[in-house]
Amino acid sequence: MTVKLDQIPFLRIVIAFAAGTITELYYPSHHLFLYGPAVLLLFLILWNSQKNKASYSRRWVYGALLALFMFTTGYAVILLRTPSENKLYAGNLTGEAKDTLVVSITSIPQEKEKTYKATGEIIGIIKNGKQQKTIGEALFYFHKDSASEKIQYGNVLLIYSQLKAIEAPTNPDEFNYKGFLQTRGINYYCHVSPNNYSLLSTTGSNKLLCFANNNRKKLTQLLQQKIGGTEADIASAILLGYRDELSQSDTQNFIDSGVVHVICVAGLHVGILFLLLNYIIVFPSKFRYSKAMSMIVILLLLWLYAIFTGLAIPVLRATVMFSFLTVGRFYDKHNHPLNTLAISAFLILLFSPFSIADTGFQLSYLAVSGIIILYEPLLSLFTPKHILLSKIWEIVCVSVSAQVAVLPLSLQYFHQFPNYFIISNLLVVPLLALVIYTGILFFITSPVPIISTAVSWILKKCLFLIHMIVYEISHLPYSTLKGISISSLEAILLFLVLSLITGFFFLRKNQYLIAGLCVLALFIGIRATEKTIHLNQQMLAVYDVPGKSAITFISGEHCVMPFTTVDSSDIAWHIQYNWWKLGLKNNYPIKRDTNAIMLSGRIMIQNQFIQFDNYKIVLIRQNSDVPLLENKIVLHSIIISNGYNLDMQNLQNVFNVETIIFDSSVPDYKLKNWEAECEQLHLHCYSVKTQGAYIEKC
Repeated sequence: MTVKLDQIPFLRIVIAFAAGTITELYYPSHHLFLYGPAVLLLFLILWNSQKNKASYSRRWVYGALLALFMFTTGYAVILLRTPSENKLYAGNLTGEAKDTLVVSITSIPQEKEKTYKATGEIIGIIKNGKQQKTIGEALFYFHKDSASEKIQYGNVLLIYSQLKAIEAPTNPDEFNYKGFLQTRGINYYCHVSPNNYSLLSTTGSNKLLCFANNNRKKLTQLLQQKIGGTEADIASAILLGYRDELSQSDTQNFIDSGVVHVICVAGLHVGILFLLLNYIIVFPSKFRYSKAMSMIVILLLLWLYAIFTGLAIPVLRATVMFSFLTVGRFYDKHNHPLNTLAISAFLILLFSPFSIADTGFQLSYLAVSGIIILYEPLLSLFTPKHILLSKIWEIVCVSVSAQVAVLPLSLQYFHQFPNYFIISNLLVVPLLALVIYTGILFFITSPVPIISTAVSWILKKCLFLIHMIVYEISHLPYSTLKGISISSLEAILLFLVLSLITGFFFLRKNQYLIAGLCVLALFIGIRATEKTIHLNQQMLAVYDVPGKSAITFISGEHCVMPFTTVDSSDIAWHIQYNWWKLGLKNNYPIKRDTNAIMLSGRIMIQNQFIQFDNYKIVLIRQNSDVPLLENKIVLHSIIISNGYNLDMQNLQNVFNVETIIFDSSVPDYKLKNWEAECEQLHLHCYSVKTQGAYIEKC
């Protein structure tokens, strides 16, 4: 589809508004731009009052003022919506002791190994026997028992416990769970003991949300009863957006096969429903208000589906998006879909500005934009004569359009690329449509046993096929290209390259090709520089893996982990992203004492002593690792693990050392005593558990 700037005026507005929200979210400047909207609005009014406002040569002034107005408005909106900026924010009113909190549960409790996890809005704090109104959400972990099992969405609880601040990641490039929650207005968590809470009310103030989420829970239970097993878990994810029961391995299979969007209820699912509704909701053309009635019925059914899926944020986002596309389609044939899409994005950001940081929001709008722009030009490249080939080609064009649009962000966020995404989408998307249609029919016919049994059998077979296809494709050789790490700048450059090359491909304008090749050269230059840095890097890293020792020697694109106690899941959660950023290709874990020369002769290991180039280290894992010598050994570092039980004086008698490092296996009581000893003995120490990963270039 050819896009002209004058067809999408709202796109420029939403870009400026989004830029303002991003500035405040990631680069806060407190109240720097808070009064900007009022000042710029005054300038806009004054400009419009001028007689020469329509002058062609000066129209850029109005555009610049409008862009600045939207930028500062976005900044102000997200600042004003930040809970911690409000004087009623619960985090500002609680102390280091326990408090009595009035909490409304705002999510379906998620079952963990030992607890039930739920998000709760703190609507009040009891002070001196009186309830003080508060705002703000927190994570609550309830000890698993028969009472906590009954907690539901919308319950209002009286909780006696202490709010604790969510901690930032302690390893470089580790997933920032604190930042992830902050963009959702959550800064605290709370562990709730069995006898420290009571039920005040079964329903909160928002009756619609309570109805929606409790209804989703009932439908999830219905799927478990009628279908059961992994198929029921996949059905809950596809039809209701409830993925808590889906195993980590199954989720990873969907990611590796390139169809993770199938289990994320969002644009694709609402789009499939939208196509069905447009096909079946048709009023006679002779009827005067046929188009208007069709639009109203489609909108009602779309929002009814959103309610039955629990009004989850991705579903709301997709429903708003398709609602605007529906209205635009029926009432303004000349309105470009991208402009309609921009209006829906603006309204979502206006009422929920933190959505700008949501990965789903970014990927959804990019994917739909890619389909709007690229689908028709791709489709016109080839015109199959057979209807089956035509449908296959349509799915290929949709998949490629969406994948090209989201490629830079998906590489940055997920660090991998599904090589067989076209094949998996060809096989899974038609089945997905069948699952959605059959699933809706299953819910409608559930009170009728004979019909629901037949429908549930068809639904289960379709889900089984999806599960089998995803598993087989994800386990094919070279199914995914993993370990990709690109920065935000590189993602932007890659996005520019794809946009410019695509523009040249369809518009045949040489300037697009030249600009695209220039940006590509810059991108390649940055990657080549990073590659050179990776090949020459030499460093010691002691990562923070709770309760474990994670000592790593990095040389070039390889690393050695001597006497490590971490497993693959520890590496995946705490370390892997940093290794990908450093360009590491191989890891050599050593589980027991050894004498070895590794990393092309750069590292020598002799029991507890290690020399890495000229950097000398001793690992103290037990008391016997401290040798009995008359002369002190000169070292750069001592790394101490949990098995050592003596004091610091014993080490000072044997070693002359620059830094003593306590790894994460050291318990708190030992750490506290040893840190106090180091201070008395004037020894420089570093605690990985409290200070984060220790990184030193060697």
